[in-house]
Parts: sequence; C-alpha cells; structure tokens
Amino acid sequence: MILLAPILLLGLLALPAIWWLVRATPPSPQERSFPSLIILKRLTARQEDAARSPLWLLLLRVAAVALLIIGLARPVLIARDPETGNLPLVLVLDDGWAAMPHWNERISAALASAQPTLRNGSNVTLLHAARAPDGSMPEPFTTHDPHALSEHIARLRPQPWPVDRTALANLLRNLPELSRSRLLILSDGLATQSDDDLQNVVTKAAITQDMRWNGCDVLLLNASNGADGALHARVDSLGCNGRNVMLRAVSANGGTLAAYPFTVGKEQPVSLPALLRNQLDRLSIEGLPGPATTHLMGEADQRRPVGVLQTPGDSTPLVGSAFFLNRALSPIAELHSGDAPALLGAPLSVLIAPDGALSGDQTRARVLAWVRHGGMLVRFAGAGLAAAQSPEATNAPDAAPDPLLPVKLMSGMRQLGGPMSWGAPQKLAPFADQSPFAGLTPPAEVTVSRQVLARPETGLDEHVWAALTDGTPLVTARSEGNGEIVLFHITASPDWSNLPLSGLFPQMLERLIERSAGVSGNGPAELAPWRALSIDGTLAPPPQAARAIRADALANTMVNVTHPAGLYGPAHGTRALNLAQTMAPLKEERLLGKLLNPNGAQTDHPFGPWLMAAGLLLLMLDLLLSLKRRGLLGPIAAVLIIGATSIAGASAQSTPTSKVPQAALETRLAYVLTGHEDVDNVSREGLQGLSDYVSARSSALLGKPDGVVPGKDDLAFYPFLYWPITADAQADPVRTKALNAYMEHGGIILIDEQGAGSDIDGGSGAAVKAALQRVTDGLTIPPLAKLTDKHVLAHTFYLLHGFQGRLAGQPVYVARNGDESNDDVSPVIIGSSDWAHAWAVDSSGGTPFAVVPGGEDQRTQAYRFGMNMVLYALTGNYKSDQAHYPEMLRRLGGGATPESSGPTTDQDEEDAP
Repeated sequence: MILLAPILLLGLLALPAIWWLVRATPPSPQERSFPSLIILKRLTARQEDAARSPLWLLLLRVAAVALLIIGLARPVLIARDPETGNLPLVLVLDDGWAAMPHWNERISAALASAQPTLRNGSNVTLLHAARAPDGSMPEPFTTHDPHALSEHIARLRPQPWPVDRTALANLLRNLPELSRSRLLILSDGLATQSDDDLQNVVTKAAITQDMRWNGCDVLLLNASNGADGALHARVDSLGCNGRNVMLRAVSANGGTLAAYPFTVGKEQPVSLPALLRNQLDRLSIEGLPGPATTHLMGEADQRRPVGVLQTPGDSTPLVGSAFFLNRALSPIAELHSGDAPALLGAPLSVLIAPDGALSGDQTRARVLAWVRHGGMLVRFAGAGLAAAQSPEATNAPDAAPDPLLPVKLMSGMRQLGGPMSWGAPQKLAPFADQSPFAGLTPPAEVTVSRQVLARPETGLDEHVWAALTDGTPLVTARSEGNGEIVLFHITASPDWSNLPLSGLFPQMLERLIERSAGVSGNGPAELAPWRALSIDGTLAPPPQAARAIRADALANTMVNVTHPAGLYGPAHGTRALNLAQTMAPLKEERLLGKLLNPNGAQTDHPFGPWLMAAGLLLLMLDLLLSLKRRGLLGPIAAVLIIGATSIAGASAQSTPTSKVPQAALETRLAYVLTGHEDVDNVSREGLQGLSDYVSARSSALLGKPDGVVPGKDDLAFYPFLYWPITADAQADPVRTKALNAYMEHGGIILIDEQGAGSDIDGGSGAAVKAALQRVTDGLTIPPLAKLTDKHVLAHTFYLLHGFQGRLAGQPVYVARNGDESNDDVSPVIIGSSDWAHAWAVDSSGGTPFAVVPGGEDQRTQAYRFGMNMVLYALTGNYKSDQAHYPEMLRRLGGGATPESSGPTTDQDEEDAP
C-alpha cells in the first residue's frame, strides 16, 4: 500500500489535542451557605451528568477523525511483482485482426502493467506489432508520464490485417535498453511464418514475459463453392472446436437473408434459394464483427455485363426502344451500348437486340458465334422482324432461315384491338413453374395489342417462357451451343404493348440476366482496391498503403496492409479478397517468455473513499449516541416516523388500487405469441416499425405492441392482431373461442404464412399450410375472396395496387363484400407476404431484413399496406359509407344534394401519391 498524498497524515498530530479536549474536566464547584438553597438539597436528581466522557465514546471520536485524515491522504493498494524491480518496461502490443476479441482487456492490461514501472520513475516503451494504414511500422512510444501513456493507449485501435513479426523484430533489435529492460508481450497467440525472428530477439531482454488470452474467441470464417456447386462455409478457432455460433447471410443493403447455426471446426453448406442466392453480399458471424468473421462474396460470379445494340433512328428520347431498355436495365445491370463489334469485343454476358439491330450477315454470324460460346441473346420483335417473315422475303432466292430466332415465325404480325381487328388486346397468362419468370405476377393492366406469332409445331410448348391468355407465345427461347436465344414477340417500346411501361418489364429482364453466365475472370488485368474491410466488419475506403493486385494473382494474395481484405476492381464487377482464403490453418504460437495470466494484471485499488465513508459513519453514530444521552433521540425519531407515514399515505392515495392495462390507456397493436423466440421478436419489431410509421403519418398515436396469448390475455383492447403461422402450430379450443369472440366484437386478425410456398420458405411451405388448416379449424371465418385494388382496404389511406410484404406477388384474401353482420368489414386477412420482416425495425433504428425483389421501394409499399390495415381496423368501412352521405344529409334536413356534396376521394387523403 502507498499514499498518494502522505503530507495530509500530519493531521494525525491533532489527535492528542482532540483527546485532551474530549477528556477536559470542568473545575470543581465552590461551596457557599445560602439559606434559600436548603430546599434544593432535599431534591433528588433524576439524572446525573458524567464528569468525564466514557472511554468508548472517546475512542469512537478519535477513530472517526483518524479515518477521515487517512482517507484524505489517498491510500492505494498495489500488487508488486517481485521480478520487475526498477527495470524499464518494454511493452509489445499485438494489434492485428486477431487481437480484436479481447482488445479492451489488452488495453487495461497494458496500463496495469505499466503503473508499477512509472511509479518507480522508470520509462515505459510501447511497440506496435501491426503496420499503420500508411504501411509504415509505428515508431516506439517512450514516456515516464502515466497521463501521457493513458492518452496514447486510449487512442489505439486494432488493424484489420495480420501483425508483421519481422518488422517488430527489427524494432526490438534497435532498442538500446532492451538488455536492461523487462519485455512484456501482449500476444494474440497466433503463429506466423516469421515467428523465429522474434523468438531470437526476445531472449536479449533481462526479463521476457508473454501474456495471452483465450484463443477460443479468435474465429476465422471461410467460404467457397463445393464440388456440388453449392456454397459451403467453415468457422475455425484457435484450438477450440465444437462451439456453436450463428452465421448470417446478408444482402447488400444490410438485410438478413437467412441465419444458420454453425459448429466451429465443421464445414457446413449454406443453402439459399436462387432468388436470395443472387442477392447474397456477405456471410458474417452474429455478434462478432471483424474482417476475420466476415466473408465477402464480391461480384465475381455475379458480374453480368449487358450490352444493348444500337439501331439507326431509335435514339428518340422518351419513345425509342433504347430509352425504355436503358430505363429498365440501368438500376439492375452493368449496362453498355454500341454496335456489335464494339460490344462483342469486350466481356459481355447478355446482348439485347431491339428490332432492326441485327442487320447484315456479318453481324449475325458474329453474334451467333458469341452465343454458341455461352452468351445470351435477347431479341425484340417489331415491324422489321414481321416484314422479314413475309412470303416475299422468305421465298426470295437468296433467303436463308434466321439462325438467331428461337422458333419459326408466321408471316406478318397479329393485331389485337382497333378498328381493323375483331379481337381485344390480350392480357398475360400466369407464368409456368418451369419458366424463368416463375413467381412473378403479371399485372392485370398489362396488355398486348400486336405481336409476331410463332408457327404451331410439335414441341413448341417446350420453348415458351411466357404466353398470353389465349395461349399464344409472348416470350420464346432455345439453346444454341453453350448459350441461349430469347425472343420477346413484342417491341421493346410501348408501340405493341404497355409491358415496357410496367414494373414487370425490368423484373423479367433481371431474371434473364441472372440466368445468363457470368464473366468471372474476364475483367481488367489489374484490380484496384475499391473498398476495404474495417476492424468492425464494415466496408470503408482503403488505407493509404493499399495497392492494386493483378487479377490472375488475386486468389493467391495474402492479406496485409498493402492488400487489405475487401473488394477490388470496378464498382460493377468487384472481386473479393478475404482474410481466410490464403491463410494457413490457425495454429497457436510458441511461448515467447514466461506465461502471465491476464487476470493478474490488475490496476491499483484506491481505498481512501472507503476510509472516509467509514469515518463519516462513525461521526453519524456519535451524533445518534449524543442525542440519546440527551434524551432527544426519541422525539426526533417520532417526528421522522410521523413525517414518513404522512408521505407514504399520500402516495398510497394517489396510487390506484387496481392495475389498469396499458393497452386501455393508449392504442396498441398486438401479435400472437408462437413460442418461438425468433418469430416473436420479428413480430414485435415489425409491429413496432409499423406503429412508428403510422404515428408519424396520421393522427393515430400508437404505443408499443404487445405479445398476447388468446384465451389468457384480454384481446378487447386491441383493434388489430397479427398472427404468424409456424409449421408446428397446433389447434387450441381455448384460443379458437377467444379469437371468435374477438372477431365478433369488431377485431381484425392478419394471418401471415410468412412466405410459405415461396422461394424463401426453406422447404417448410407444406407444413405451414397444414398448420394453417389446423389452427383455423373452428374459427368463424366468412367466405373469402382475393384482395384487389377495388376493395376499400386498397384505398383506406394510400391508393394501392399491390399488397407487398417481404415478398411481392403473393395473393391476399379477405372476406367477400356483402357481409352485413360486421358492417361489411373483413374480420380476417390471410396472406403469405411475410409483412413483419418488411416492417421490422431493430433497436438501432435500422431495417435488419432484406426485402425481395423490390428492395426499399417494396418496403415502402409494405409500410403503406400496413398503414391501410391499421386505419381499416380503427375506422372500419367508413369509405363505403360515404356513398350514402347525400341521402343521410337529405333525411337529416341538411339540404345537400349529390351535386353539391359528394364523397371525398382517396387522393385527398394521401400524403404521397
């Protein structure tokens, strides 16, 4: 123990004076004869005052003052290391990626280890084992000032690349006082190829010590495509296998595509549906950010450049084919435009040819050769293609069949609608399961007025990817060598169809691009660093020392300060360099000196405040005893008790005797608890996000959502109930009775199958649908109909034409119109769009789950549908009641007429069109 302010101990010299004052005795009384005092002699004293203070009270007061004086002297308890003596200290701090798991403990240990040396007046020298972002080794930092060392260490952060043992060994060799110093290495415990250099240098120190932490927390994630073509991942640790971690598949916008429990030391597949696999941006270990626990996918396998052939006279703004193709492709693809020689001279995955772009035998031959080598040609019909199929053109002596067509075409074109046609424009038929467009929903407003027809032949159906409602092909395709030829039997502009004006058009093109072969390895010869992984696992600008890498050497490049882990190459078509891809298996480093336990590196423990607190307690005890000796303790205690009783009584009167549910005091949404923590958390986060959205855009102020168990909790307080269906959900008569009563009294239930039967259900769709049948058996559900944009729910607040959640295109069912028992309000809404994941907002205010395939625009539509549902639940079918508004006013004598007072429009209530 030492005293940081020993001069204050001079106050102990006052203790004898205090002792003398406390023991001081008043002078003896003088006797005087006074007749009037004879009466006083006959009085008996009820209480006698002591002439001297009791010894125990004297000791109590002296001890209290002594404790206060010693506490003010700031005593500190320290643990001395008998081996250190007064030697200078050289601290080596491993600050590479492997030091991240215990970084705060390393900082604390460095400060604790340096305190004895600084207290003895010796110097402390700090060396870094990892290079700085500019590529240099940080200079040794030497000081004898504790405050300067503390400030320097507080600014340090680990680097996202490995340590450089060779450079560290050179720094140690150049330290003149190494042989007269104690060397303490705060090691990450990870073996490297240059450990021998460091081993030879550390032996020159007077004392060498090695402090290490548990290697089980040093994790390394690696992923690659297996022999089966699927993505496989493996998590390794430094000497600890069998630990369970959670691996997350993350999209480019930070949303979670899927989560997998992984066992450390075991390779496991990462199975993702094709729709989500193409959106995979990275794999990461939950709760452990860093470059070692993040595996970037890059776009090496996703880089699919798209070329659009230019056609003479088709560059007219707003009307030409090039305009609509560029508008549809720019957000989803790496887009190029030009003539055939320019486009085919560079790496290309998809070639799009509007009508008239494939003129000339030389161009056709070159394109055909490119397709046979693995390219995808997407053609669009038009007047030129229709004219080329006329009898005059096909029967010409030099005419040859067009090799760049997937099917044979009939002559001319078919016209639907208009004064010269008996037929009406045709709508799109649902896409077949084997079509690349399967899962997309053709909008009802999309029609085709003209098309080129495929010649009916045996096997034509095998080439049809999309058709009209009358069965005629809209999109046909066939294989050609290693590539494919695809034909849209309409133009790329709205001349023949309004499909290019719809949101379905870019979705169809995106599906074709995803189907095409990538151009991995055909990028630039040198890959410049584009983004680097920071120590917390996020992408940041590369460090100053980062340099470009030859494309053919990327797979064998070791991660270091000049080649940090991250993304390399152009923004479209980046390639990933991950920490684990060229790293040797994790192996523990040999001890560099005497092993020290990190738990032994403790900082000083000041106990002066405790002594001062004890002294004050003794003074308080002295005060209480003094009051007791004077007979004042009882009255003071009585006054305090009476005051405390009065305050408690007033508080009791202001507190209600019965607890009122919070849902009765504010409007709240509710969700049915499923017993699955992950599902319930998503329901809570989803309804919280929806409540915040509704509160910010309407006068309905919603509180926090509640999780409820129907039959146990009172549902009468909630206007809206969200019920996610899980595969193991079972029937419950008590729950069924409670939900029936809830719907009878005006409650609305949203039943969500959470993507069952879609591309993201993971194969559990049939089980979820069976569970839906079980749990709804016995519920009083009215006849259902598919929700359309004509229903009042589609224009309660926003004008909606779709009802997306995390998924788009899923059908939603509501009660058929005409149910007067509930004022024509549907008591149940059933769908499979997984709305809670789209609404979910985490504690940091972010949206943790990806929305497919529409991204943030689709999430906005999901919020709008949720807001319509909430207001539908709060206000009922008031929009339909407005149709009777004029008649109601007439009966009330208001004098309004249909011409003067009509129903309001939905457009008036939108906050955004």
